[in-house]
Amino acid sequence: MRPRVVLVTGAPGSGKSTLGSRLAGQLRVPFLARDDIRGGLFFTAGAWADELVRVPSADEAVEVFLASVEGLLARGVSCVVEYVVRAHRPADLERILAAGECVVIMTRCDDALSRVARRNLSDRFAANPALLDAIGVSSVEEHTEAVVARMQQVEREMLLQFPVPVLHVDTTGEYDPGIDVIVAFATAVREQ
Repeated sequence: MRPRVVLVTGAPGSGKSTLGSRLAGQLRVPFLARDDIRGGLFFTAGAWADELVRVPSADEAVEVFLASVEGLLARGVSCVVEYVVRAHRPADLERILAAGECVVIMTRCDDALSRVARRNLSDRFAANPALLDAIGVSSVEEHTEAVVARMQQVEREMLLQFPVPVLHVDTTGEYDPGIDVIVAFATAVREQ
C-alpha cells in the first residue's frame, strides 16, 4: 500500500491548519504546514533575535515543504499537509501526487480574511521588531494590511479542481461535515 497524503487546502484563514492539525492527531500521523516550514526558516535566520539576518523567500519555504513531504512519503510515512496549491504552479501538486496516494480536503468559511487579520494582529511573531524592520514595515497593523492583501491574491490564484477525491468542509462554525466524516474520508480505502 502506498503512503497517503491528506492535502488540506482552501482560502487563507479558512481553518486549514486548525483542521489539519486536529485530523493528524486523530489519525496519529505527522502534520506539516508550509507556513510552519517558513516559520522555521525565519527562526533560523534570527527572527526571534535582535536582528533578522535574511528574509526567507516564499519559494524557498515551498521547496523545503515539498521536499519534506516527499521525504516522509518516500519512507512510507503517511501524513496530513496544509498547503494552498496555486493554479500557476501545477508542478507543486504533481510532486505531491507522484510521491503518494493523495486525497484533498478543501476548507471554506464565511469570514476567512477577517480571521487572517485577527490572527496576524495577535501573533507575537508578526509583531516582532526584528521581523518588522527586516520586511520594511513600522507596525504590526501595517504588516497585517500587507498580509491581507497578499492572502487575497493567494485566494484568487489557488487551485480549485483536483484529479483526486475531494471533500469540502465548511469551518464557519462547527465542521460541516463533522470530524467523523472527515476522518472516514481521509482513511477510506480506494481502488488503485
